[in-house]
Amino acid sequence: MIRNTFTFIPGIGPKTETSHWGKGIVTWEDFEKTLHLNGTGKTNKKVLLDYIQKAKEALNKKDISFFANHLPAKDHWRLYKDFFDRAVFLDIETTGLSRYYDVITMIGTFNGKEIKLFVKDNNLDQISKHLKKFDIIITFNGTLFDIPFIKNEFPEIAIPPIHIDLRFLLKSVGVTGPLKVVEKRLGINRDDETAKINGREAAVLWNRFLKEDDESLSKLVLYNIYDTTDLKKLMDHCYKAKIKMEVLKKINRDRTQQNLFGGDNRNYFDLTPPSSDFLLPKVTVRKVKDALEIRCDKKALLKVSRAQIRKPEVKLMDLIKKIKKNGYKPLVVGIDLTGSEARPSGFCILDANKAQMTLLSTDEEIVAKTLEANPDVVSIDSPLSLPKGRDCASDTCECRKIGIMRECERILKRRGINVYPCLIPSMQKLTLRGMNLTKAFEEKGVQVIESYPGAAQDILGFPRKRIDLKALEVDLMNMGIKPHSDKEVISHDELDALTSALVGYFYLAGMYEAIGNPEEKYLIIPDLKRK
Repeated sequence: MIRNTFTFIPGIGPKTETSHWGKGIVTWEDFEKTLHLNGTGKTNKKVLLDYIQKAKEALNKKDISFFANHLPAKDHWRLYKDFFDRAVFLDIETTGLSRYYDVITMIGTFNGKEIKLFVKDNNLDQISKHLKKFDIIITFNGTLFDIPFIKNEFPEIAIPPIHIDLRFLLKSVGVTGPLKVVEKRLGINRDDETAKINGREAAVLWNRFLKEDDESLSKLVLYNIYDTTDLKKLMDHCYKAKIKMEVLKKINRDRTQQNLFGGDNRNYFDLTPPSSDFLLPKVTVRKVKDALEIRCDKKALLKVSRAQIRKPEVKLMDLIKKIKKNGYKPLVVGIDLTGSEARPSGFCILDANKAQMTLLSTDEEIVAKTLEANPDVVSIDSPLSLPKGRDCASDTCECRKIGIMRECERILKRRGINVYPCLIPSMQKLTLRGMNLTKAFEEKGVQVIESYPGAAQDILGFPRKRIDLKALEVDLMNMGIKPHSDKEVISHDELDALTSALVGYFYLAGMYEAIGNPEEKYLIIPDLKRK
């Protein structure tokens, strides 16, 4: 397709290019013939011929830099077939969605023939050297996710000069949605087990692998291989669809154009994508001494050492020592507040390493139990203030024009942590209840801080409750917390209350970041970099 392209030539846009195609000027050679036949000025003719000659030389030498510098980005897909041997399909797995707090766990690449895997703290740093082999990188949503994550971890990395993001290329041919939705629409199938996994669950698989579950690594690898190799199928679809929609359809539509060279113009456009005889391998994992060997069709792909993988770890006893050193007692109340007394709130008294959890309904109960515990600080999972400039939560008040979001929420959003604005309709009652409860505590001389368990869990590398509730409980207990509950099964509300209490420990230990501003007060989150 690149040999049928003219948009890299100055002065030739899509309309002019389509006009050339309709007239039978469908190759660079046709274009050169036309210039010699027509009365184009010598200077202009020389410029045009020079661009064609440079394009030919670049293609013969497989020098993609000429096209990277002159071909419009929307036409980069046209390079696919001729530069297929210099193209790589890439997909990453991460611990979460935040580039600020989360990290890459695995990068998979596929060049049409073989798979390469790069795993955190094992061979991940080799990805830079690997990508230098390629001129084209093909991703799905890589513009917004994969590439920024990679650049964040490897600031000096050289990304191939041509990046084709299939999310946007597919949209241009009328196919939209998340990766798996797109695959289903196009009849691309996965095995039943892998089809159930998404990005969030991939993070869970990684977490389980770190906890000695070898099978989770096998599932994660297979999931990544599907994500990576299916990109070729999607790219092949786009390549054919783009030629049909943007080339052949336009030629067929304009029947007034005369073919200067005779024949059917449409025969000059090759719809066949580059071939690949790759077959999806069977993935297995086996123990080899102190490592796990990932095998594809009985061929060793990579050895992974679990012991080499670094994970941010904070022990409860270390926090307690810092708290005592700072002159406080390690006793905090954490509250996972609901928007109504009709729904029970999670309540936790974290006293040294003992976590007493329960559910409480009324504000009166919450205040009474808190005062009875006599904590150094109360940590509440709820917005505890209004946006600066607002004096109420009503959507009908004139102050509504100021907005519904506070600075702390904007900061978390920018860092990639999902958070709800404090004054969206579903949050208004919660915000007001949190503010009233704070006033009641402060009138009793109790210090209150605002916490957000979801953010704290992301920072600590723990799964959120909706992702893997049991794993969240295990991670919290592995810190050294001894749980006590009046129920046989600890609820998600109680675990969030415990997380809020834990944020209080980070606050008393001085290992925290206060985000926001004085007018709106601050949201407290753990800061693992502070010692």
